[in-house]
Amino acid sequence: MSGLTLAGVVRGQAIAPLYRSVPQAAKNDPELYALLSLIDALRVGRVREQRLAEGELKNRLLTV
Repeated sequence: MSGLTLAGVVRGQAIAPLYRSVPQAAKNDPELYALLSLIDALRVGRVREQRLAEGELKNRLLTV
């Protein structure tokens, strides 16, 4: 999938945000962006990506 934006051509799968305010919040917080990226891997990733994301999320949540 690709599309044209004001910034140029964007490729990849479009994923609806969990909430309307999430994109702006993630833009302002790199750690939140990283965690939400892992959540998106769980939501739409293949089995390999889902397993990697699950392991990384567990690691991050247990070391907080």
